[in-house]
Amino acid sequence: MSEKPNKEDTKRRLDWHSGFEGGLMLSFRKYAKDLEIEREHPLSKEPLRVDFLVIKKRHDVVIDNAIGRKFKTFNLIEYKNPNDELDIDVLWKVVGYACLYKSMGPTVDAIKSDEITMSVFRSRKPVKLFKQLTNLGLSVEKVNEGIYCVSGLVVIPIYIVVIRELTDDGLKAIAIMRPDADEDTVRRFLREADSYTEPDDKRFTDAVLRISTTINQALYEKLKGVNSMAYLGFMAEELDQARKETAEKYDKIIAEKDEAIAEKDETIAEKDETIANLMAEITRLKEKK
Repeated sequence: MSEKPNKEDTKRRLDWHSGFEGGLMLSFRKYAKDLEIEREHPLSKEPLRVDFLVIKKRHDVVIDNAIGRKFKTFNLIEYKNPNDELDIDVLWKVVGYACLYKSMGPTVDAIKSDEITMSVFRSRKPVKLFKQLTNLGLSVEKVNEGIYCVSGLVVIPIYIVVIRELTDDGLKAIAIMRPDADEDTVRRFLREADSYTEPDDKRFTDAVLRISTTINQALYEKLKGVNSMAYLGFMAEELDQARKETAEKYDKIIAEKDEAIAEKDETIAEKDETIANLMAEITRLKEKK
């Protein structure tokens, strides 16, 4: 009897960061010429990296969504999937990333501290962290739906983005990557995705849908009949991939079975040879008598 895949194991195997990268890229696709977005930007010679670095190349451009309007020149972003913790020590590590980045300019103070922002994205509100920060005398202010600014810890502004609370239409690609995604938001995302023509946009859309469909299976079952080429194309590719993986598993099992049979036949042949040699030895000994 085959075992059913454990839902928690499936969630752990999901490539959450690729999904978030897709959501981030789609959220700022209109500003591709004005922003430089780098995934896993190195912060030292050692393997220490921030999830995303967004560089605003032109100061006169307004990035018109709730997150983009907070952008300065250098914007560091950390993404925490639903299985990750966001506590006081994690926050200090994030602050450390920002401080390291500030110190990495080509000359002294080349990267100004007032040109840096640090954002942490998470599905749920970190209630315990907010309470602890408030008890420490720090300010946690809601500056937009789903966006909280932590002040007083360092001079660099720190934003905690609660994906579950985002309502800005320009951020729907990120907003649907959470459990219990809003159906209307998903439908609006699919309608917009149908208008995408660039290959990268399609790739990022698939990354977002891979996360969103996996953690919102009941919702997407309901949307099976939706007239969306982006969704239908994604599902067709997922089905093809599932068929390919099943065929590969089948071929692997058959190959392992054939190998086991061959080894068994070889063992039997060896035993037959041993028996034949023993019978010959018995006959020889009898003849000696």
